[in-house]
Amino acid sequence: MPIKNYNELSIINRYPAIILIVVIVPKQVNELLQQTEASLCLKRCGYWLSLEGAATTENRESITVSIPRNNLFTPTKLEFIMQKKIRGERL
Repeated sequence: MPIKNYNELSIINRYPAIILIVVIVPKQVNELLQQTEASLCLKRCGYWLSLEGAATTENRESITVSIPRNNLFTPTKLEFIMQKKIRGERL
């Protein structure tokens, strides 16, 4: 990711709080979404990572970050993240 984005994501007590979410996109983009009048369904998964308080880097252009596969972005996880931030806790 670009260093600019990494640095923005690493700010402590940022308001509003931000996290990195990466969505796996299939080669055929039309396989990504399923839409009906009742719903819009994202067929692939996303993973999240908090870089709040991450170490500074001497890189000047980009940095690679790793997102654990167990950091699946789900409605339950989003609620967990929001509750922690409401309480002023770091992720």
